Amino acid sequence: MIMALGLNMFLPLLLSIAAASQATPRAPKGDWNVQFDDAQCVAQRPYGSAGEPIHLVLKAPPVGDVMQIAVVTKGRWTEAHQVAATIGLDTRPPLKANLLRFSQKDGALRIYTLNMSAADFQMVRGARTLSIAASGLDESFELSQLGPLLKVMDECVADLRRVWNVTDPSGEQSPLASRARANLAALLNDSDYPAVALDHDQSGIVRFVVLVDEMGRVADCTVIQTSGAASLDAQTCAIVKSRAKYKPAVGPDGKPAKDAAIQQVIWRVAD
Repeated sequence: MIMALGLNMFLPLLLSIAAASQATPRAPKGDWNVQFDDAQCVAQRPYGSAGEPIHLVLKAPPVGDVMQIAVVTKGRWTEAHQVAATIGLDTRPPLKANLLRFSQKDGALRIYTLNMSAADFQMVRGARTLSIAASGLDESFELSQLGPLLKVMDECVADLRRVWNVTDPSGEQSPLASRARANLAALLNDSDYPAVALDHDQSGIVRFVVLVDEMGRVADCTVIQTSGAASLDAQTCAIVKSRAKYKPAVGPDGKPAKDAAIQQVIWRVAD
């Protein structure tokens, strides 16, 4: 059985002490490449070679107080997996996290993503090295020029929040007359449950940020809290981006407007 719920406050990813990567830090092979558009704040930096590419990627959603960190390497996975990971920052005690490991459709790249709460990411801002270790991944990166980049990222997120009418969850009143709405449960059916999740009797809640434009189309979807099952996380945003049609938000002028929200889907195997 699959359930979908509407606006929810996110729960930050919990981190704890664990063993860290022992990899020698890679030096960057170029500058940070900023790829900001109307719906994303993304930056990446090369650390590998033309034959063995590896990139460190940062993505800052406009909703949900997290920073998404990704490592992109050459190769493929046949299916998405959730794996345990450790994060090392200089000589600080390592942090424990969940990492989503997958390949894009028809792509030839392995992608490893994890979310850090804003509080934990503050440590990254002042770090000289970042290490990430997990099954299939053991990398460490030198973090030069990070300060100026994150200032630009912060400005980009502030712009996204204005463009997508994001309000402070502490009580700031929305400028919208009505918010974007969709019946997410109607998008999903039992056949959407990933076979690998069924085989392992996996269930859970996936929380994600969705950006909805004036036509009710999904401009972006980012998982900000994992279900603990990589296949469920990957399936959620894939379905929302390909199938969801929202009733657009309405601005104070009575016209359709952009909107952003944190929503969740509950994946559950029926008894």
